[in-house]
Amino acid sequence: MSVRARLIETVETRDTLGEGVLWRDSDRTVWWTDIEGRRCHRLAWPSLKLDTYRTPERLGSFGFVAGRDDLLLAAFESGFALYAPETGRLAWLCRPAALGPGLRLNDGRVDPAGRFWAGSMLEGPARQEAQPRGTMYRIGADGCGAAVFEGLRITNGLCWSPEGDRMYFSDSALGEVYAAPFDVGSGTPGQREVLTRFEDGAPDGAVTDADGGLWLALWGGGCVLRLSRRGDELARIDVEAPQPTCPAFGGPNGNLLFVVSARAGLGEDTLEASPSSGALFVFETGVCGGSTPRARLQDSVLRRAGMEVA
Repeated sequence: MSVRARLIETVETRDTLGEGVLWRDSDRTVWWTDIEGRRCHRLAWPSLKLDTYRTPERLGSFGFVAGRDDLLLAAFESGFALYAPETGRLAWLCRPAALGPGLRLNDGRVDPAGRFWAGSMLEGPARQEAQPRGTMYRIGADGCGAAVFEGLRITNGLCWSPEGDRMYFSDSALGEVYAAPFDVGSGTPGQREVLTRFEDGAPDGAVTDADGGLWLALWGGGCVLRLSRRGDELARIDVEAPQPTCPAFGGPNGNLLFVVSARAGLGEDTLEASPSSGALFVFETGVCGGSTPRARLQDSVLRRAGMEVA
């Protein structure tokens, strides 16, 4: 099916590395992180009131917590934590021993059953290692982490099919997008297969729509692609920034596509030609996304973390 898309808003935040955009229906807000800028944004829609919060570490990704609009389940560079942006309160849940210099948490998302997933990525000289140490982690309702996939370089593009029976993710360093069967009940993925590869541009953040299309931001490609379950290109939306990083569906009718982007590594000539790099772009589309799942945590986890409601 063809997809129409019309740019209706550009929010100029000049993010160094905008990522992890999510729509929250409870208060009609859009959230995303500027990883290298160490800040988190909340944008009210459609008023465009913007609040920005400093983060204690680089924030790679996050998920909303069930029943709690004051908390995020956050994948910081050194581990997973409950984080209250408005107050700055922080409670660590899990800090994998493998993380440290050259390896930090990156892209993540909540699965259809309420588990939070995030992968680590190599950075700096570690990217040249012969044996990549990147890992995909899963955080369950007990707040504990489990390593699921290993041997990755830059994990990205984590999302699920509308039915929850398929898991997608990417290794941006290799230009590969993977698909794996997924058991929602146990949170267990099957054998992953390469869905598609990119030679020009790197696959970054991704999300699915209600019809099962996979929307993928192409870093260095200046666009968001819609792919079929087989990996065929169905549609392309050009973005006024060469480094789009992550898309998310939302809005009152679910048909708005929010796309964040990055300025990191761009030269003066490129920034002059693409001055909106690092902005949030909002497109009105002819398709809809599903609801944004929330992380489901046991009450005991919140109590141990000191994050229970008084």
